[in-house]
Amino acid sequence: MRSSRDLLDVKGLSLSFAGVKALDDVSFSVREGELFSVIGPNGAGKSSLFNCICGVYRPQAGSVGFAGEELLGLKPHRIARKGIARTFQNVEVFPSMTVLENLLLSRHNFMCSGAVASMLRLGRSAGEERQARARAREFAELLRIDHLLDRLVGSLPHGTQKRVELARVLAMEPKLIMLDEPVAGMNHDESSEMTETIRQVNRELGVAILLVEHDMTMVMAISDRVCALDFGQRIALGTPPEVVRDSAVITAYLGGAL
Repeated sequence: MRSSRDLLDVKGLSLSFAGVKALDDVSFSVREGELFSVIGPNGAGKSSLFNCICGVYRPQAGSVGFAGEELLGLKPHRIARKGIARTFQNVEVFPSMTVLENLLLSRHNFMCSGAVASMLRLGRSAGEERQARARAREFAELLRIDHLLDRLVGSLPHGTQKRVELARVLAMEPKLIMLDEPVAGMNHDESSEMTETIRQVNRELGVAILLVEHDMTMVMAISDRVCALDFGQRIALGTPPEVVRDSAVITAYLGGAL
């Protein structure tokens, strides 16, 4: 059963570039443990919304509350430390590093030892490294990439690199994961597998997920609620069946016909 408590609370968000409105008074909330999706045609404002929440853009109006704290004005790394992690439409991994090394990068916030102690593996640094590796392996197993830990990420197929990126995000142990088109560029089998993985992550870890995706079949199959944007405005908000039947969504996103 989903929590009724709001984790992310976006209110009246408005963002303009040279007089052109990318977001216009957008409001919605994401509850603890919820799988919440944002849909809309190209140019609807989805990426702008993500960038406002993550601190890349500073909106002209509105607020972004997270676990009772205001995020606007914070740098992206400060927001990440609050418990928000994201993936990108274009895979953001380190191709010349192994899968394990990519995952270990996400564990640095859990390491307390200094640089010298870590290099020499003195004192508690050795224990911290063992724990970091153990946790990295746990997330690799969840994403079914544990057999690839010693492989260079750049040598892996696109769909597998997407899974590495998601595992790296999970290794940060966030409260909210923001997924930007997680099945973009995947074939049917890869897309189906990633869809089930996202569902599993949400169900087993209880982490809230904010998803932007063009694959309507995926969105409607796994989302608890959906927010539809068009020209920077919210045009619908509700359960998948409610949103897919909304006349404004049918016109703006589905071209006027189901």
